[in-house]
Amino acid sequence: MRLVWIGHAVWDVLAVADQAGRSVRDELEGADPSDTAAELMRATLEVDVPLNGPPRNKRKCRDLGEGVYEFKEWGWRVLWFYDAGEPVRRRRIICTHSTPKLSKKEFKPELVRARRIRKEYIAAKASGQLIEPKKPEVVP
Repeated sequence: MRLVWIGHAVWDVLAVADQAGRSVRDELEGADPSDTAAELMRATLEVDVPLNGPPRNKRKCRDLGEGVYEFKEWGWRVLWFYDAGEPVRRRRIICTHSTPKLSKKEFKPELVRARRIRKEYIAAKASGQLIEPKKPEVVP
């Protein structure tokens, strides 16, 4: 399993890359340019969350159970989970994937997918098969 950087400051925001190397960042960048929700979500993940952590507003971020959460923008969702990271004091968020807003019935497979990715991540980390990205340089 391989990770890619999305944002880095007080909090680290990373994403799981699929077999083709695509991640949440690619999904958001590949969205329809007129989709302002995807642009807002990208800005949230690249700037707001690294500086401030997950929003405390339930309209912007909510717990979906079993260690999985979602960031919410009008019409767009990103599923994610926490990881302690290194050093232990550093906060780390791992994004699994993104999706346009769906009905509850359509969203269930997305939640199952996020939980599966989280379990795979934990197993890969425990077995030493997690490929960490090169740490980005901090810009003053």
